[in-house]
Amino acid sequence: MHFVLRSAARAAVGLLAAAAIGQVTIPPHANTYNGSSRGYNFTANTPFYIVQLELPLDAFQTGDTASFLVLVNGAVALRSFGNASPMLPTAIQINPGDVVDVIGNWSPAAVGSFSAHNSYTTALTTPFATTIEGVPHTIVRCGWQWDVGDPAWVSTGTTGTYLPPTLGQIGRVIIYTSSGSGTIATNTTLGTGCLQQHASFYENFVTAASFDLNGAAFTMVPTPGGGYDVTTGGAFMPMGTVSPPVALALVDDSEVTVPLAAMGSFPAPAGAVTSLTVCSNGFVSTATGNGTSYAPVVSAMLAAPQTSWRTWHDFNPAAAGSGPVLFEESASVSTVTWNSVRNFGGTTAADDSTFQMQFFQNGTVAIAYQTMAATGSAYLVGYSPAGPSADPGPIDLSALGANVVPLGNVDVLPLALAPSTRPVLGTSWNLTVGNVPPSTVFGVHIFGASDPGILDLGFLGMPSCQLRANLDIVVGPWVPGGPMFAYGAPIPPTPASLVGFELFTQAATFGVPPVNAFGAITSNGIKGTIGDL
Repeated sequence: MHFVLRSAARAAVGLLAAAAIGQVTIPPHANTYNGSSRGYNFTANTPFYIVQLELPLDAFQTGDTASFLVLVNGAVALRSFGNASPMLPTAIQINPGDVVDVIGNWSPAAVGSFSAHNSYTTALTTPFATTIEGVPHTIVRCGWQWDVGDPAWVSTGTTGTYLPPTLGQIGRVIIYTSSGSGTIATNTTLGTGCLQQHASFYENFVTAASFDLNGAAFTMVPTPGGGYDVTTGGAFMPMGTVSPPVALALVDDSEVTVPLAAMGSFPAPAGAVTSLTVCSNGFVSTATGNGTSYAPVVSAMLAAPQTSWRTWHDFNPAAAGSGPVLFEESASVSTVTWNSVRNFGGTTAADDSTFQMQFFQNGTVAIAYQTMAATGSAYLVGYSPAGPSADPGPIDLSALGANVVPLGNVDVLPLALAPSTRPVLGTSWNLTVGNVPPSTVFGVHIFGASDPGILDLGFLGMPSCQLRANLDIVVGPWVPGGPMFAYGAPIPPTPASLVGFELFTQAATFGVPPVNAFGAITSNGIKGTIGDL
């Protein structure tokens, strides 16, 4: 993967040089910082376009994707995440006097508040002097106190805050610029790829007062492939219904493992388990290893080494006035009940919560709520299998209704097509197909002069797949050598009338065993608008 990314970056740099586009000099790599997103800030002294962004590979880790955020005068001019390529073509117009923030980092599959991988410069005590389109500029450290690659990221403050310009180490993001007066070539993403499947789900209540599942329940029904169907429904079992309840010896930020003596074993997705590990902070795992942190963090749940079911919150069953965490079991069901358990720091009954997790002998899991405290820390409700999991984005459990959330036994990311260059006259328009399934036998790429706009190819036996490029030219087959494949199209240098012409492209792969009746899946589409810059 590292070799593929490095080769693609070098090829793209060569094409940019051929197109007479300037690269802005930034300080060299000094060390890697893992945490929040970082970059740099400057005030524009000349008009220009940012036509490409690039992440250096120094901080890249296996499985990472590239994330970028550009702010102009405090407003989001571009945000892009999940990019397999380190280079992202753009067309951002900058005017003299504009205040520009360029932020970017590598993001892991399990992304969250503190997961960004940054290439850092040395510690700078003064702003760094550089030139943009031959005009002197100074850049200074800035960033965002979150990983901007988090799909749930918003600029309103619920996913971190802006780090204003300050002295110190700069996050390295390379920008390419052009001051030409021609037409900027652009790329536009069309639709989504298939076949997408997630193994995790969650709803993140960022304040305790926003929790809206009082009196509700949801059930996870196992499916033959090793996943779950998540539905509404279920009922709280009054204490003592299953067996005489046993109070677990839990204190603040602690865990205890209880054997399933009556049930024998519980069929978890990764295999039968003979005990459950209960954390005082509202989650149950198939084994120890997930820790006892009081702070509910989405990325931590998705990266946890053990399978877990969660209503994650800062509880303290050892607090004065708190009720216990109770365990009951029979041959058919085991329950773990937080029975009026108090928030950490809580002092009254208004700080107490009651909810129950139910583990059935057939593999079904249900979580039922009575009354949850509207005080204390955030709540994170959800499930994730063992090991790193992709972020599916939050769902609204209270609005689930009759709908079903299907979960697979593993994450399957959609076939993804991303441009690594722009369709500029006299260059090559290069693209990368990512998330190529291991079962792929061959693939093709499609070029067309229009977008059919077919959003569901179910009538061909390809449900949820889209057709976003007319089948004017089909090139292939190509045989993948891994999860990525690159292809391109030469854009002739003339005639000038090609400027403004729209060219559509899409990839498709065929696998054994087939994933649907037709035997193929498609990527998202890309519309390239030809320009001379």
